[in-house]
Order: sequence, then C-alpha cells, then structure tokens
Amino acid sequence: MKKNVLPPLTDITSEQKILEPEKDGIEGVPAVSFARYRTNWRALPKHVHEGCIELCFCARGSLVFECEGKTHTLLPDNVFLTQPGDRHHLVTNHKGMRMYWLFFRYPAKGRTVLGLTAGESAALVRKLRTIEPHTFAVNGEMKLLFRDFFRAYAELPKGDFRTLTLRTAVLRILLLTIKCSKNPPTLKTLAKISRIARVMSKRPSRRFTVSELAVHAKLSQSRFTSLFRQVVGLPPYAYLASCRLNKAKQYLSETDVPIRDIAQALGYASPQHLAMQFRKTFGITATEWRTQQRSHPQA
Repeated sequence: MKKNVLPPLTDITSEQKILEPEKDGIEGVPAVSFARYRTNWRALPKHVHEGCIELCFCARGSLVFECEGKTHTLLPDNVFLTQPGDRHHLVTNHKGMRMYWLFFRYPAKGRTVLGLTAGESAALVRKLRTIEPHTFAVNGEMKLLFRDFFRAYAELPKGDFRTLTLRTAVLRILLLTIKCSKNPPTLKTLAKISRIARVMSKRPSRRFTVSELAVHAKLSQSRFTSLFRQVVGLPPYAYLASCRLNKAKQYLSETDVPIRDIAQALGYASPQHLAMQFRKTFGITATEWRTQQRSHPQA
C-alpha cells in the first residue's frame, strides 16, 4: 500500500500540473494539483496520505472514489475529502474530466501553518479534523479560488506579496471546505446523468438517442445535453463514440475476433468506418494496435 503525499503518478493524463507550495514558503501545503483527462482512466492503486488531508474538487466530468470500502461518486462542484490514514483510490473517471487537488499537512505539536497565530492554527485544524471522508457540494467560489491560486503562482514574482496571496487563497479554500462540509452532494439530476453515462459505457453497441436518454432523465433534450456535457465532459454522441472505440481497443488486445466482426458488434456502419475513427482518434491503425498489444502484453 502506498503512503505518498503527492497524487499517484500512475494517473496518466494528457495534462497534469503539480505544484509544491511548501518549497515556496507556504507551510502546511505540500501539493496543489490540476488535471485534465482526455482518456478514460481507472483503477489507481490504493494509497494513504500520512499526516495530510486530501481535498479533491471536481470542476467538470465525474469520477468514482473508493475509501475504506465505501464508494463515492464525485460530480461537478463537489468536493471529496479524506483524512490522514484513510485508504482510498480513484476507481474510474470519464474522458473530459477536470479536477483540482489540495493536500494540507496537519502541523506538528507546537507548530503553526499558513502564517496563522497558534490559536488560529489550532482552531483551523480542529475544524478540519471533524470532517469525515465523504462527498459534499460547494459553491462556485471554489473553482475561482483554485484558478486564482494557479494564476498567482504562475504570474506573480517570488516575494512576500506572492507568498501572502498564495497563503490567503489556500486559507479561503480550507474555510470554504469547512463551511460546506455538511452540504449534501450535488443534485440528484446530475447523479442520474452519471448513471446514464455508466450504462452507455457498458453498452456501447446500442444506438442510444438523445431524445431517448432525455426522456429517461426527465429533461428536455437541450437541458439533458447541456448537463451531460457538464457531468461527463463530452456531448452524448461524442461520449458514446469514445466508449465504442475504447471497447474496440479491448477486443483488439484481448481477442482474435476479426476487425470486421468487431465493427459489426459495436454498431459501426462498416469496418472502414471503425478503421477511420480508430486512426483519427489514436493516431494508429487498429491492426497496428493489435500487433503492439501482442508484442508488449500488459503485465
């Protein structure tokens, strides 16, 4: 079992930025991170963060955590928080997901954090320690605070004013977390859309229509499409196309089924259509992918 402070670097994304504010004098904050996923990813190793709370804020898309045997679905404008020693891992996320992490290290006895007085630091820590691992909704201010942090980190010259700005942003994030920690998770409508997305990912060969899905969600087609994009990161048809291609990759790497049969099984109009979409998306032909997987099998 891993016991790292930083996020597991097995989390492969096309864009992941990890800052280490403690190196810049922001005591108590070993890491702040942003990630944008452009592929579906799942099953990171279980791990803990000794001495630190982990605060995960979902800005777009959805993802599923498991913590101490319980499953937590994280939707936009929700936070998932774990305490030191809580075993957890990211089970799965959808393509298009964007999220922020913040790691806050509890101070050693007699020490303070974020430039606070001893009394202020102790009060902050007491409040944070009362938050049990769970998911809760926050307001739009959270996204702005994370954006301000990254902007200040990148644009302000090193010095007292930059340090003050970064410390203030972190403190505001933590205070907002405490304030919102008793909120219920985001609206049931978004949770329903997340469930619909999971059904689509498990049945990629079915020809789902927006009208059919909108009726199931009890929403207008335009409202459903807007919320689906917010939760998943892609519109319905693009997400279904992504699910089909990922399933095609699975067939190619795990079976000897001919490409024409894979295309038919997944609802493509022709093997040529599958081949064209596969190469356009992954930059490699389906045949080349299969050959690579056989030459370098997964451990």
